[in-house]
Amino acid sequence: MRVALVGGAVAAAALLSACSGNGAAGNGSAAPAPIKNIADTAAFHGTAKGNNSAAKGGSSGGVSGVPTGDVNCSELGGKVGLPGGPQVDLVAIASPDGTTGCTEAFNVISEYYEKVPTEGEGPGQKVIDITGGWDCAKAEEPAGSQGAVYCGKGATGLRVETKPSENSTPASPPKLRFPNTTQTVQFTGFDNATNMAQFKLMKWKSGGPDDGQYVEVPGDTKTYRLPLHEHGQVYSAATICSGGDVTIDDKGFGSKPCTPLELLEALNGGTPPLAQIHVDNDDRIATVKEIYHP
Repeated sequence: MRVALVGGAVAAAALLSACSGNGAAGNGSAAPAPIKNIADTAAFHGTAKGNNSAAKGGSSGGVSGVPTGDVNCSELGGKVGLPGGPQVDLVAIASPDGTTGCTEAFNVISEYYEKVPTEGEGPGQKVIDITGGWDCAKAEEPAGSQGAVYCGKGATGLRVETKPSENSTPASPPKLRFPNTTQTVQFTGFDNATNMAQFKLMKWKSGGPDDGQYVEVPGDTKTYRLPLHEHGQVYSAATICSGGDVTIDDKGFGSKPCTPLELLEALNGGTPPLAQIHVDNDDRIATVKEIYHP
């Protein structure tokens, strides 16, 4: 997933001057390798050699929205955020260990956005071992939903944060597809890039040699995606975790409880199950009952 971080081209000299502070430690007097614009630094790690060291005694020079000493990198390279989410400021926080250069700050947040859909852990969607020894996690609510992310570099005091500003682009309300409904679906797989189950809507059609069968809903050939509830319930009829046995109730729905991991394995396998699903108020699949069909 390529994350768009920039609002326009910025000259390398302006970026490096503003982000490195007054006398970057270890940078010396040698000019870093030129870069075309901030998009290069966001997309490639270490594009500008020498700009990833911490800046000692850096000052924002009165940059609006951040305390003196911090550096608002977004005033040079544009706001950041996940696609469809709030676009926020990227700020390098001043500390006794220095202030992170903007090149490294954009690299860190870019890698976090790339990895969080598949590697984010826990309610804070923490991602560890980002290049350079960084860890990032979403802030506690309500700041997290507003786009706030906190990043730290190992045992040092170096920190990078994203924070809403007065002119931040507000997040669009999420478009819910099936909240508080029960649907019959044919799962088609699992999208690991977005952590969502994929499925087609199905309905029962009477008649035919088998006295009826499940078919796609007429006129709806779309493949939909929804996230799985982290504490959802899964019941197997034959294939998810029944071990080859038939385990159903009197309505033909699965009755053997399965783990979320077993459901993921089934979704990623060669024959994803036909199932009845219940979708909760937040558009997450909360219950999966496999439908038995010989």
